Amino acid sequence: MIFVFFTAGAVIGSFLNVCIFRLPRKESIVFPGSHCPVCSHQIPFYHNVPIISYLFLRGRCSHCKHPISMRYIVVEILSGLLTVLAFQRFGLTIELPYYLILVYSLIVISFIDFDTNLILNKLLILLFGAALVFNLIFNIIDWKTGALGFAAGGGILLLFAALGRYILKKESMGMGDVKLAAVMGFFLGWKLVLAVLYAGFVIALLYYLAVKIFNSKSAQKRIPMAPFFSIAMTVFVLYGDTITNFYIKNILIN
Repeated sequence: MIFVFFTAGAVIGSFLNVCIFRLPRKESIVFPGSHCPVCSHQIPFYHNVPIISYLFLRGRCSHCKHPISMRYIVVEILSGLLTVLAFQRFGLTIELPYYLILVYSLIVISFIDFDTNLILNKLLILLFGAALVFNLIFNIIDWKTGALGFAAGGGILLLFAALGRYILKKESMGMGDVKLAAVMGFFLGWKLVLAVLYAGFVIALLYYLAVKIFNSKSAQKRIPMAPFFSIAMTVFVLYGDTITNFYIKNILIN
């Protein structure tokens, strides 16, 4: 089952790569088929096998020999691993597709945000719509918890954005981040989204300090927050109970 879920996740990861590349360019994710972005050579199906094809071709286009970004194999492996971890966490329950939709969407959102500093509204609308449908049919998160999570996630970042603009006299938090936090809050509920936002800010700070120390020239003026919120969200969705119990037993009680 682990092999099956890893393979399925890697295949989905291959499609996520298409979304990451094409959506910011406003290109169709369906037509044309997979092709080299440099020479436009159509990629045959036997060169489009997730992970294996990249290794077999040694990370180069089979036609023009132009290097293929390592991102492609990273996204495929990441999608496969997260699919397996989600399966181990939720089993064959309705929660599995519910949270995998969130995870896959955040992979696309994160890589696009890291490249372009943009969080596309169409992705947030689709993600929010998926949460609405799942909760309408299966009531995974009750509506009160989801609504409070939506308000808490979006409200806190909206407050940070307003304070940043007032104090720094410039935009310090994009509205895309605000909307992403609201949607994550609807998926997770208000308690979990507060933990995710806090952890996301901590991870972003550590990343910025590391870049500043080891390679100050590449330090970005604006930190794309979606990748760090996504990392925190994935950790809490998969291991939130374990983290909470550890915190209560080893920190609060002691």
